[in-house]
Amino acid sequence: MKSIKLSFVLIFFIVLNLFSQRAPKDEPLQNYVITGIKGKELDTLAYQTGQRIIKETEGLIEKEINPDTYLLGPQDKLLISIVSIRPREIEVEVSPEGKISIPEVGIVNLKGLTLSQAQELIIKKVKNVLKVSEVNVLLKSIRKFKVSISGAVQKPAIVSATSTDRVSEIIDKAGGFKENASLRNILLNREVGKEIIKVDLLKYFFLGQKDANPTVTGGDHIIVPFASENEFIEIQGDVRRPGKYEFAEGDSLSSLIRFALGFTETSLLDSVEFVRIITGQQFETKILDLTQWKDLINDPNKKLPDDFSLKIGDRVYVRKKAEWKKPKSVVIEGEVIFPGRYPVDEKTFRISDLLASCGGFTKEADIEKIRFIRQALLDVVDPEMERLSRIPPSEMSKNEYRYFLSRVNERKGLMSINFQRILNDPKSDDNIILQDKDSIFVPRKNEFVNIQGRVNNPGLVAYKPNYNYLDYIQLAGGFGFRADEDATLVVKSKGEQFRAKDFNYTIEPGDNILVPPKEELTFFEVFTTALTITSQILTIAGVILAIVRLR
Repeated sequence: MKSIKLSFVLIFFIVLNLFSQRAPKDEPLQNYVITGIKGKELDTLAYQTGQRIIKETEGLIEKEINPDTYLLGPQDKLLISIVSIRPREIEVEVSPEGKISIPEVGIVNLKGLTLSQAQELIIKKVKNVLKVSEVNVLLKSIRKFKVSISGAVQKPAIVSATSTDRVSEIIDKAGGFKENASLRNILLNREVGKEIIKVDLLKYFFLGQKDANPTVTGGDHIIVPFASENEFIEIQGDVRRPGKYEFAEGDSLSSLIRFALGFTETSLLDSVEFVRIITGQQFETKILDLTQWKDLINDPNKKLPDDFSLKIGDRVYVRKKAEWKKPKSVVIEGEVIFPGRYPVDEKTFRISDLLASCGGFTKEADIEKIRFIRQALLDVVDPEMERLSRIPPSEMSKNEYRYFLSRVNERKGLMSINFQRILNDPKSDDNIILQDKDSIFVPRKNEFVNIQGRVNNPGLVAYKPNYNYLDYIQLAGGFGFRADEDATLVVKSKGEQFRAKDFNYTIEPGDNILVPPKEELTFFEVFTTALTITSQILTIAGVILAIVRLR
């Protein structure tokens, strides 16, 4: 029973580990970054963060207002400062009709005027009526108004806005985008002037084009359509953010590369492949030399030589330089003079070279128990183990079950290296060439033996040379209640296990002695055993009684 339970636990952890190591699916990061929608689910943390940002930024402006372009409207507040023998400041608010009332001066109609035009008109009127030499007009606070939004947003609504809010901020107030919402073909229906403005949030967020995400005004209606699955352009390969991007009129090769955040240091720019669909399954391929673009692509305002417009379905592939190699390194931690990460040449750099670089071992280093892990071996897949992990132990053959138990306790990547032999002879076979991501841990010397389980005083006891396991158990107070003395194990610091009473081992510092309890009998087992014994006794009694009667 114990072995079956253990097997199920081991299988559970193996399957869990297999699932946890699966590679993530390729997802359209460019939409998720802006919309917070990932895999048909709303990222609630991103949504909550967005709502907090809305509150924090409400009423804030990006920069000073341009008086030549800012149109005054209802609820805008102006501060009129009059310099005279009796200086005074007058605060006025624009009425729903677009007018203001100035004490001692009268009504001034500001409908349809910009701030600079209104300032000029107010100053002229005040000077004419009050006969003062200096008048100043300031915009004290900006108005709020209603804007409606519909389409592929979480909650179509009418929301409050100010003249400094951009379309993206209004979308946030409506709960954000739905999945597959268009980021590039949003329509701003402007009642003033009866015009329709196209909004492209990719150009705003990735290229910094402010006019692609305009500010709103009272009565605006924002329509967010769904994106078409067939209208896309694509870039793959050695760029910072490869993927598919929604197509919009006016896209060019340079804008696609900028959506992908540009090239990397390893990009092969003299042979970029461009593919365009002609008709059906027919397509044409061009090889482009974009070497001149390397230092210009990160400036969105730069016009690039030989740039051209894209069409729906165009694809770009940027290869990686064949000769490029990532810097390789190894790690050594623990009881060495200078622990840390060190560069490695996989052709010549050996363990002895690493020990020289890190200053060697400290006096506390336990050289016999150094752990060496080769990362490359961790990624090696055992097909037989994967197959067995999906089979219940009861259905395994005897050989399969043995194989499973022997491999399930394996420490993947652990290499057996004799570091003492390397110190004594650098030409030893143990002085292997290091590989990228190798890791070495040098533990501190352990002068104790750990005794656990059914003993009277479990814990660490001082190591005693030439002591056997019974001596150590006596140091821990002897065997405890219901101790299974025959099942006592000696577990070495590197994981090897020995049955204690076989004495085919030597106890060393850092070893563990485990004394398990005797297996508890269940009520059913006790009942079954008692019933069996009783039936046997009754059978014997019946036989004896029959013999007596025969006499």
